[in-house]
Amino acid sequence: MAYHDLSVSETIKKLNTNEKTGLSQEEVNKRILKYGLNELEKGKKISVLKIFLSQFTNIMVIILIIGAIISLFIQEEIDALVIFIILILNAVLGFFQEYKAENAMKALLNLTNPHAIVIRDSEEQEILSKNLVPGDIILLQTGDKVSANVRLISSFNIEVNQAHLTGESNSISKFVKVLESNTNMFDWNNIIFMGSIITNGKALGIVTETGMNTEIGKIAKNISIIKQEETPLQYEINKLAKTLAKIVLSAVIILFIIGLLLKKDFFEMLMTSVSLAVAAVPEGLPAVITITLALGMQRMAKKNALIRKLPAVQTLGNVTIICSDKTGTLTKNEMTVKKVYDGFKEYDITGSGYDEKGDFLLNGKKIIPTNLDYLFKISCLCNNSFVDFSENKIIGDPTEASLLVMSKKVGYDYNVINNDYKEIAEISFDSKRKRMSVVVKKDDNYYLMTKGAPDLMLNLCSKIILNGKILTLTNQRKKELLKKNEEFASSALRVLVCGFKEIKEQQKYDVLLEEDLIFCGLAGMIDPPREEVKEAIIKAKKAGIKIKILTGDHIITAKAIANEIGLMDKNSLAISSDELDKLNDEDFKKMVHEAVVFARISPENKLRIVNELKSRGEIVAVTGDGVNDASALKSAHIGISMGITGTDVTKESSQMVLLDDNFSTIVNAIEEGRGIFDNIKKFLKFLLSSNVDTIIEVTTMILLGFPLPFLPVHILWMNLVTDGLPAIALSIEKPDESVMKRKPRDPKYSLIRELGLFILVSGLVDALISIILFIFSLYFEGYFIDFNAFALSKARTIAISSAIIYELFFVFNCRDDEKGFFSKSFKENFLSNKFLTLGVGASISLQMLFIYLPLFNTLFQTVPLTLIELLIVFVFASAGLFISPKYFHKDIVSVFNKIKAKNHKK
Repeated sequence: MAYHDLSVSETIKKLNTNEKTGLSQEEVNKRILKYGLNELEKGKKISVLKIFLSQFTNIMVIILIIGAIISLFIQEEIDALVIFIILILNAVLGFFQEYKAENAMKALLNLTNPHAIVIRDSEEQEILSKNLVPGDIILLQTGDKVSANVRLISSFNIEVNQAHLTGESNSISKFVKVLESNTNMFDWNNIIFMGSIITNGKALGIVTETGMNTEIGKIAKNISIIKQEETPLQYEINKLAKTLAKIVLSAVIILFIIGLLLKKDFFEMLMTSVSLAVAAVPEGLPAVITITLALGMQRMAKKNALIRKLPAVQTLGNVTIICSDKTGTLTKNEMTVKKVYDGFKEYDITGSGYDEKGDFLLNGKKIIPTNLDYLFKISCLCNNSFVDFSENKIIGDPTEASLLVMSKKVGYDYNVINNDYKEIAEISFDSKRKRMSVVVKKDDNYYLMTKGAPDLMLNLCSKIILNGKILTLTNQRKKELLKKNEEFASSALRVLVCGFKEIKEQQKYDVLLEEDLIFCGLAGMIDPPREEVKEAIIKAKKAGIKIKILTGDHIITAKAIANEIGLMDKNSLAISSDELDKLNDEDFKKMVHEAVVFARISPENKLRIVNELKSRGEIVAVTGDGVNDASALKSAHIGISMGITGTDVTKESSQMVLLDDNFSTIVNAIEEGRGIFDNIKKFLKFLLSSNVDTIIEVTTMILLGFPLPFLPVHILWMNLVTDGLPAIALSIEKPDESVMKRKPRDPKYSLIRELGLFILVSGLVDALISIILFIFSLYFEGYFIDFNAFALSKARTIAISSAIIYELFFVFNCRDDEKGFFSKSFKENFLSNKFLTLGVGASISLQMLFIYLPLFNTLFQTVPLTLIELLIVFVFASAGLFISPKYFHKDIVSVFNKIKAKNHKK
């Protein structure tokens, strides 16, 4: 249950405990039996063996395993050995890429502190955090990582970082007072959540929830029950494998039956049919896909995108919508002062983040703002942070750091200022006063310097400074300052007011001094968008990718950032998590698709949004860095965690880690993913066309009563020469320039449907050429007169050579969906992918060895060809250069439907 709406006494009564004495050990033992240990349930451990064996569950791989077993059965040991070697290599590659894929629960266990200080039996005790129970009285101080959910009893200047739940890095003040029951969970400021870090102060609290009943526990439970769905690529390849299996099995059965009807030998037909079935499966396909994804993985890593799971490389290319966090992904996660108002003039400040480069502008012109002297001094002195300008890093509060950077831009070095002024006392910030003060001394003069929230600070100011002169702060001027504060706040700027006064030396410096201050200026700051995000969003929109912001930040801030980066216009919708909770199912679904910004979003709603988008057929990428994001990341098609600010939980729940936490890296990775999918299509066209050719040729020869044009060992050689270097070379093609100018590919659109016509036409042409050359060779060598073995060997040599050379020419037409070989320049064909040119050259050289090397002649039962015969082979095989995608890369179903419609009209 929730405790934020109960008073301290009600909470103590509810949990049957005592603030002074705590629980007795006897009562603790009873509660451990009732509630269990304060631990998160461990997920099922994925063994190394299971990860390795999972590499063999792909349908294409299973078909190949069956093929290898059949090859052994028909005593084709070489075929079986080659297939098994390819499968083992493929499995090893995949295994090493996915070895650490399922450790999310283990990372969750590292979030909590192993020890806690509690009051039990009227004594303070240090215990293991796993032994905490509801009702324990716990003591917290700066630096502690909280081990359970805690309701505050008393506190002193307590501030916590709960970015692991909200995703927002600013420390949050906590207090004891009772809240309304309908308060958003993120605003439960009398509750400290498990996994939070105490950044300031100390507190006494009551443990309210432990283990799986905490917010982290609920997230852990969600992670454990969420199953990873197959990726679009896995879906495509599995669908392709099923289709291929049906086609091959049907063809083999029909061939076997026809052979028997033609009264051919039963065992010979069985051997031939099985050999054909094995030959028809592209055994190189799983390995080439794995190599392609692994190479893509390496390229993406160089672009700061670390891919943890191989299929995710291609999934990126199918993404239709990105649900992005705001802080640190779209923004720099570096607070920056952008505007200052001295009560008379408004200054714009250039520069971004913790870089000291920047200028003050007045009406667009550079200026040295001399009237802001005390503002800069207060910014340096009333400050407990440190900025390392050489590394662009800070120690302390980002808001305070932004004030130091602002001052540095006009030459105020806080080290120099602190040497000039000696700090005498500090009146720390607290959530009630919403301000901080320091007393400093210079020479014999004492000054109180204060910074804080505008609404309270302006009430404490009675004067204002103008060009070194102290003037009365009139009510009219105060109204103008409040109006300017509202203007800054409406632009999502966080506003602080700085003020000071000269005081006399005193024995005690306290909050009573904070009055009758001299107003120095309003400073408006924001975590600014990354410079490159705007361009990345334009690029994503051109590619048909929708972007939504899902953030734990306030709606005004989220909308301001969305407007600045070009994600929202006047018609765009934004909604908070509270408003989302009030919607019925139908309105919720509608809002998920229409809204661009979701603010103060809860983990449950983030997960609901992701699942709703998936149910509409979207391919969803989700970014996140906190524990609150883990469930949504694991549920998404591709979860993207932050490498710098991300927790272990989100990293382990994701498929991709952004090493630079930068949104533009996602868009670049999507571009790479689309290029990879294009390359997979290229070598699918290439590999499958050669398999179609083999099936057509062998089947036709058997039906016509001719001897087989290929022996099983010949088919193995053909697959080795064509499926090797050229296919791998296609996998490293650079992405086409238009890859991010087209809409995302529909994941339900079948690859067979898209590529079928192109593959079929190529296979038919290849088979026809080989059949013609095979039959003519048999005729001219006199095979039909005396059936001599030499004539058959030569005809087979010619048929094999023509099929291979055809494929090696045809590969150049597999590189594009529109342009064919003759539509491209010499440079485009041969120099844009030098590895392909070299691969084709190497394969042709191997084929020459096949034809002319005596050892190969003996091993493969081939004979050397004359120069004329070789020339004839090359001339006929050059038809592969004419199978242009411009004419044949069309939807096979649409083509047949058009033909059917024309015939119907006739």
